[in-house]
Amino acid sequence: MTATVQIIIDDNYLQKEVVRQVNERLVDMGVGTWWDMKRLQYETSRSYDWLMEYVVYDLRVQGFAKQKNNRWLFKAQEMKEFLTKFYDEL
Repeated sequence: MTATVQIIIDDNYLQKEVVRQVNERLVDMGVGTWWDMKRLQYETSRSYDWLMEYVVYDLRVQGFAKQKNNRWLFKAQEMKEFLTKFYDEL
């Protein structure tokens, strides 16, 4: 003997719930605290070499960039603001 259970879910409810869940995850993701080079590459869609030449070695970035053990880290909010402010120059 096999028991069968049928669950009926309203499509509109399901769609709204999916959107709510996705938006909640995006808010949780946010800007973050620190970005590494992979995150910077993701945010800018630029190559490692390009970022090194035009962003990382920019003197305006040095105040919130840090290199430790051959790994670059950036304060996320400051980097986001820099990229937005100097977008036309980059």
